[in-house]
Amino acid sequence: MDNRKQNNTNNNNKTKNAIVIKSKPPKKPANNDNKRNHSSSSNSEPSSPNLLQHVSKKLFVTQNQFELLKSTEPADEITKTIIEEKQSADPVLTYSKPPPPIFMRGVLDFPGLCTELIELIGVDNFICKSTADHLKIQTSNPGAYRTLVQYLRNEHAEFHTFQLKEDKPMRIVIRNLHPSTSTELIKSELEHRLYEVRQVTQVTHRISKIPLPLFFVDLEPTDHSNEIFKLESLLHTKIKIEEPHKPKIISQCHNCQAYGHTKAYCGYSSRCVRCGDDHSSSVCPNSRQDPMRCALCTGNHPANYRGCTVYKDLQQRKKTNLNNHKLHVNSSYKSNNVQDSHPRNTTPYNPPSDQSQTYAQATQGQHVKSDIPPPTPDINSLMSSFVSELKTLINPLISLLTQVISSLLARKNE
Repeated sequence: MDNRKQNNTNNNNKTKNAIVIKSKPPKKPANNDNKRNHSSSSNSEPSSPNLLQHVSKKLFVTQNQFELLKSTEPADEITKTIIEEKQSADPVLTYSKPPPPIFMRGVLDFPGLCTELIELIGVDNFICKSTADHLKIQTSNPGAYRTLVQYLRNEHAEFHTFQLKEDKPMRIVIRNLHPSTSTELIKSELEHRLYEVRQVTQVTHRISKIPLPLFFVDLEPTDHSNEIFKLESLLHTKIKIEEPHKPKIISQCHNCQAYGHTKAYCGYSSRCVRCGDDHSSSVCPNSRQDPMRCALCTGNHPANYRGCTVYKDLQQRKKTNLNNHKLHVNSSYKSNNVQDSHPRNTTPYNPPSDQSQTYAQATQGQHVKSDIPPPTPDINSLMSSFVSELKTLINPLISLLTQVISSLLARKNE
């Protein structure tokens, strides 16, 4: 009995040991190739040489040279990065109008100014061009333009520029509203109709300053603003909405009295429109009886006089440039129109085969020329027509001269 119990105990221990051995996972044989070839492992990430090299240049900047072989991004993120960089390498060609240029005067240290601009807006966000009296600065984007203008204003620099296209409102003209209508009432009524109104200005007569039934309205440039042209009545009044007429005169700054820009974008020192001194026109100490002096040509007239030589020269130059532009546009349009209406005939010319040919032409495969030369004018007929026309002109003169001579002889005989 004791022997049987000892045998059963030994068998149970063997069974337990066998079960324990079976439950352990089998060890994988060591493979030296797996240590060197990471691409054969199922748990390793895609590690193409080109892919690793590309990702390392953009994403991993470190001093550890072995860390370049380690990738911390999943495969989807790596593929997304490659696609985005490929798209950025081949951008879509889109034209965007650059901001307006900035013209500066009184620059004493150009390299120092460039260093300041690089720190302010970046090295690739501006380009300069020097002229005889200005330094032209062209920025690359509206953000750099606004930053530079604000910097020049804070530094009290002498400059002028123009309005950004993004900041320009959509201006319309409302006709037939009574002149006594307040601008605030018009603005509130338009805002009630869901129009975004910046300001409303009433137009006055240029000489008498009498209010006219015309109102300028500046709207935000939105899609809904274009619907205002369909508006036919406002404040119980039948109105007419139009685009403002483009002024034919050159814009003049009311701050420095120069032409070509406006007061809102002028950084020059103020000059009086009457006496030409360096002060604002509103605080001129001189009386109206004192003689006037132009700030532009030093003539005895105000600076806004349309007969000023400076204004006449600018107006003549503008008219010449406009005429040249119109001539160029018309000539290009006519040439394109002629080419479109009369396309070139590219088919070869095949003369009819029933024309008579000589033996040499038939053997050489040449056809008789079908282009008939224009008939030469007959000299005799031309001369005869010329003489007849000359006689019709000379005969009345001869008869008139004969009558004058005969009358003179008759008076002499008397």
